[in-house]
Amino acid sequence: MIMSNLRYGYTTGSCAAGAALAATQGLLTGAIPDRVELPTPSGISLKLEILEKSLGKDYASCAIRKDAGSDPDVTHGCLVFARITPYYPACHSERSEESSKSNKEKILIEGGEGVGRVTKPGLRVSPGQAAINPTPRDMIKCAVAPLLKEWSGLKVTISVPGGEELAKQTFNPRLGILGGISIIGTSGIVRPMSQEALKDSLTACLDVAKALGYETIVLVPGNLGERACRRHFNLPQEQVVQMGNFLGFMLVEAALRNFSRIILAGHPGKLAKLIRGDLDTHSLKSAPATDIMEKILEEEGLEEETLKTLKDSPTVEGILQGLKLLNKLKLIDCVADRIEFAAETLLHGKVEMGVILFDMELGIAGLSRGARKWQGGLATR
Repeated sequence: MIMSNLRYGYTTGSCAAGAALAATQGLLTGAIPDRVELPTPSGISLKLEILEKSLGKDYASCAIRKDAGSDPDVTHGCLVFARITPYYPACHSERSEESSKSNKEKILIEGGEGVGRVTKPGLRVSPGQAAINPTPRDMIKCAVAPLLKEWSGLKVTISVPGGEELAKQTFNPRLGILGGISIIGTSGIVRPMSQEALKDSLTACLDVAKALGYETIVLVPGNLGERACRRHFNLPQEQVVQMGNFLGFMLVEAALRNFSRIILAGHPGKLAKLIRGDLDTHSLKSAPATDIMEKILEEEGLEEETLKTLKDSPTVEGILQGLKLLNKLKLIDCVADRIEFAAETLLHGKVEMGVILFDMELGIAGLSRGARKWQGGLATR
């Protein structure tokens, strides 16, 4: 499917459901088809090519190759397998109980090689289960339901060879999904270059932190902020969430989850953009923060000659290092306070805030009032 110069793709959930549909047709007809047409929750039907066919008397297995379209996706090109075998639920010999079971209860969906397993609360799948989300599960059950006329119960095993290695490039380890990728998708379709999947992963990190009972969440733009937090504070991994460029989005989402405190921690080159009102800090959408820094320093009374010297720096980091050499780094606390105020304003004062600013050497450059208050209750490294 093509839109302008970009091409839509389909999710791992659609791959799993399509493979299950083809395997079902194989068991019903004696031949696994070369292609299937799969309806998706989006209303779009997919025509999917079937690969790696294997068919026996009481099993069928086949695969579909994931196509992410124009969307950058680590799972693009991987094979998603579905294998169907008979499943005999507990007490299957007691016909009265078995007949009362719903069709959904007669279909067991499991994860095989390369499909992760959930180990932490807060996700859409309970701990202990294979990381196959509700929408793909429903799609798979709809695909294989016709086989219930032949067998009293079905077991569908979804596997992704190489999935464990692919998962290392995703948010799964941080979310407590171990051993492989997740089988995901709510619409069945991957929209080209969309940010939806990334945002879903980021908010899932918030859900895990909330489910684990943390009242304070620490939002960092990326690896620098996270590494600096690890250096200076005793914080569990789940309490520190990377937000990328989605500063405004993640502040709002954290507030919606009723965290009692939000700490923004990172380099002022990213976080100071919030003072300007920039909610997306991507360099294509938001100008550098040097002018913001210079204006604050001027307003805070920095000497004109010193300010003129700092203005020669083309980067926020250069300004930080210049202030450090002049023993005036304390002024960055004022920048942190301004960012804190901007965040509080965005959230209408409903959440207690704090801001920690780091330099590129992972040193603490500035603390807001709220951050100092929070820091007082922490064990530091």
